[in-house]
Amino acid sequence: MTTIVAGRAGKRLIPLLAATAGAGSAHGAPMSSVQLEQKALRIQNLLETRMLQAHGMVPMFVRASDYKLPTAEDYKGAYRHRHLKGKTEEELGLPPMHVWRAWENTTSNTAFYLGALSYQYRVTGDPEVLKMCRRTFGALKYIYDLGAQDEPGFVIKPYGGKFNKQSSGDQVQCLVVGLEAYRNIAPPKDRAVLDEMFRNMADYQIKHRYYIKYGYFGHPMSEAELQLVNREWSHALIHIPLLQLAWEATGDSKYLREVQGWYERCGLDKKWPVPAGTVRGYTAHRMLYLPSLMMEMDPAHHELWRSMMFNVFRTLRTGVLPDATAYTAWTHNLETGEMAPVNPGFGGGPTRTGRIAIFARAAVNAQRWFPKENMAEVARKVVEGLDLNTFRFVMAQSDRHALPPDWRIEGELVDFDSLTGWLWAYWEGRWRGYW
Repeated sequence: MTTIVAGRAGKRLIPLLAATAGAGSAHGAPMSSVQLEQKALRIQNLLETRMLQAHGMVPMFVRASDYKLPTAEDYKGAYRHRHLKGKTEEELGLPPMHVWRAWENTTSNTAFYLGALSYQYRVTGDPEVLKMCRRTFGALKYIYDLGAQDEPGFVIKPYGGKFNKQSSGDQVQCLVVGLEAYRNIAPPKDRAVLDEMFRNMADYQIKHRYYIKYGYFGHPMSEAELQLVNREWSHALIHIPLLQLAWEATGDSKYLREVQGWYERCGLDKKWPVPAGTVRGYTAHRMLYLPSLMMEMDPAHHELWRSMMFNVFRTLRTGVLPDATAYTAWTHNLETGEMAPVNPGFGGGPTRTGRIAIFARAAVNAQRWFPKENMAEVARKVVEGLDLNTFRFVMAQSDRHALPPDWRIEGELVDFDSLTGWLWAYWEGRWRGYW
């Protein structure tokens, strides 16, 4: 058993290991189980000692050069984000770009880290890891309490570690899956808090018709848009697991009635097709790991969940590149194998990303439902290949290219969607016996 001592920045978590970044990657020999563990502990050590913020929150970005939060000088001359739709941060009630970008997915990333730690505890049984779980759960409770200042169950983006009216469906579903993973090992006191959180979060979503009451980046949906999105499975699966957990926590059948309402609007007979011809790849990994969770919560509709997972896995596995990154968007001809990057609409053109780590995490979780698919094999390629130098939201499409100057900064920041997704992939894969 590996003993890990919880710590904050400046305190030693574990001895720094000799394994180097990228050792045993996709370019070299397969890594041994010992090498993989050393790599995971090295990455985790840096997160614990250099990158965590107050209360144990995990930011979205830190500088790769020194693991500190980016500054206004770093973002000088940066692109204008598409979600602002031409407005300024001041007009939308946002802090400066270097702050809100660095903290945008803090709720999601802290939740992913809780999921990773929960599986690490299931592997090791180490009480020190359980302490780290409880601290990280405490960080999520801190974020939850910030949102509750406005309304119980409001899942916020805590820019700068403070209250903000911004939120998104991604924050909700990532928080739910992280809490659900912790729920399997949580002490009774934390279980009681979890149940209250699930209930309040579900009630909030029901009250506001499964959308953000302040709108996404201050831009509310029209009634027609809301009607449309509440008939889409990609939106439904953000909320159905939460409703199931609220029902388990309370026994109140209103949550099951809400689930049934989603089923009726989206259609349980809408099976996803088997990929064929030329497919377009993307980074919507939740449509692999959320149906996998629904296989546990509602196995009666397993054919629908399986069709979703099969479609997404067979599509997204085509995007894993030799260095274990992926194009941010791409096309792939399943008959000829021909693949080409596609401009995703950001990054200044076709780009690569390290967020394929979340796909690896999803594949690890879904492998049990598809014993004949090579999900764990693909996930292992990503786990072996990605490292601190490729934990990036956006990278140039190849070494022969460069990001435009206004996107340069975000190619120089460690991305925690990638890093925490990687840690979850490693530890859950370890628990499931895949490496």
